[in-house]
Amino acid sequence: MNKNPHISQSGHKAAKCILCLLTLFIGIYAFETFAQKRTHKSVKKFEPEIPEANRYQANRVFLERADSMLSAPVKNPLESYILLMGNIEFSRGDMHLYCDSAHYYDQINSIDAFGNVRMERADNLSGRADQLHYDGRKEVMNLIGNVSITKDNRTLTSQAIDYYVPSNTGKYSSNGRLEDPKNVLTSIVGEYNFNTDNAVFTNNVDLVNSRDNYVIHTNKLLYNTRTNIAKLVEEAEITSDENKIITSNGDYNTATEKANLYVKNGVQPKLFAKDDRTLEGDSIHYDRHTGEGTAIGNVTVNDPKHHAILTGGYGYHNETTHVSYATNKALARIYNKENAKTGERSDTLFFHGDTITTIQEPDKNRVLTATGGVKFYRKDVQGICGHLSFAQRDSILNLYNHPVVWSGERQISSDNEINVHMRDSSSVDWATIPNKGLIVEHLGEIYYNQIYGKYLKAYFEKVTDYYDDGTESSRNELRHADIVGNAKTLFFPMENDSTYNKCVRTESGFLSLDLKEKQEVEKVKMWPEVSGTVIPLYLARKSQLKLDEYQWFDDLRPKSPYEVLNISEMMREMISQPYEILKPKVEEQPKDDDDKYEDNNTQETKSLPVNNE
Repeated sequence: MNKNPHISQSGHKAAKCILCLLTLFIGIYAFETFAQKRTHKSVKKFEPEIPEANRYQANRVFLERADSMLSAPVKNPLESYILLMGNIEFSRGDMHLYCDSAHYYDQINSIDAFGNVRMERADNLSGRADQLHYDGRKEVMNLIGNVSITKDNRTLTSQAIDYYVPSNTGKYSSNGRLEDPKNVLTSIVGEYNFNTDNAVFTNNVDLVNSRDNYVIHTNKLLYNTRTNIAKLVEEAEITSDENKIITSNGDYNTATEKANLYVKNGVQPKLFAKDDRTLEGDSIHYDRHTGEGTAIGNVTVNDPKHHAILTGGYGYHNETTHVSYATNKALARIYNKENAKTGERSDTLFFHGDTITTIQEPDKNRVLTATGGVKFYRKDVQGICGHLSFAQRDSILNLYNHPVVWSGERQISSDNEINVHMRDSSSVDWATIPNKGLIVEHLGEIYYNQIYGKYLKAYFEKVTDYYDDGTESSRNELRHADIVGNAKTLFFPMENDSTYNKCVRTESGFLSLDLKEKQEVEKVKMWPEVSGTVIPLYLARKSQLKLDEYQWFDDLRPKSPYEVLNISEMMREMISQPYEILKPKVEEQPKDDDDKYEDNNTQETKSLPVNNE
């Protein structure tokens, strides 16, 4: 029994107070514990739970360190994440990721990283961004904000890049840039593989080379930063201050500045050279350092400044030395300025050679040469030879190796050389034959006016005919001829009734001849000694109707522009012969005095057609 009731009552009160305090303390503790369980759990200086784990497990992301960690459980475990703060480091194989804060989705192996995001790989690749999302299931990093990925000396930048970890590839779709030591490439859409160094750029692509000052612009470009080769797969322009290239297919080595360009869908590549010429072909190979360009297949070299077009199966042009040539059915066209749009008017000169070459000399003189089987055509003049050259400065056309020139019904030939001075691109001023020259004019049937001498010079006049429909045409007519040495003539003078009834043969040391319009003989002067005969046609033998030096090569004459490409075996044989008068096959000469012109009456002779050209 309690002997002291006062003490007992006081003790009970104290016990009740202690019990209340204990209950409150326990309640507070339980509440804090429950609250902590309901919110985040704070852990300072977090260390990995499994530091001994294999950090090279395939595709697995590991948290290596962080200053603090707050966990946030949610209803769906796959959506749960750990909030990390301060000096964060993740690892994935040989890659490390750093940031200021992050959401770590451990269950799905994914990361959201924020602030000073930085990644590093063992292969010297590094990247930076404002934000990053890593999808561990797809193994893709979405980098956002001021993104740059660098490996060695190549850098890919954009405001947003998707980085595919297994393939080491970065892709962007809203303007990006790739820079290497040679070039800077920009586009709207692009991707770059840091393993293979291959890049694919689309939509408004520009490759800029600041050192050599040129730009490649296209809508799609394939590029390799190791080889510095750009592959052109759509229409592209390569421009500089000096020249331009247009192509839809090929490659351009930005290190060596060599281009290989090819035809695509029937559209040929085209080089606009710095000397204003253009080079086209089914394929073009171009060296920007040397200025050399070669073309194969359907080649065209266009020189609008000098009104010339050169075509062939193979072509070459050097924009530095200003040398061009074409082979394999080479064809040159020279035209007047006013007809430059078509180049195929009545005044266009077409000529062919096994090889045709044009050279722009330092003094601005332009020289054109053709070798091999040379054949040329213009409406008023045609010709053949073994070698041809034309110097623009002195406007002299030189023909060598059995040259033959036709104009209307007249033929001029030599065993060695003919020189023709052009008044302009459509008219002849004069022509000289320095060694054994022959002029033949076909009058009709078997009748030919003929002039021969050791040295011959002929002067021409441009005659223009005007027609009722407003058109016009020009031709060259012989007006004067001088012969020095062994001058021989055979003429069929026209009678007052426009007929021929006699043949006149003369020989002298020198001869001067004047002709009127329609090629009628106006005056003949011969000296010092003259011998000659007049033979009525009805008494003339066939052998008397031709000089011993007579030649007529009408079968070799081109009758249309593109006939110049046809070189016969007869012509090949002719130009391969030594320099001497060749005797072509002609009708057999009469063997006796009785072999006369078969119809010996003047009336029949008068019926011959008269050629007035």
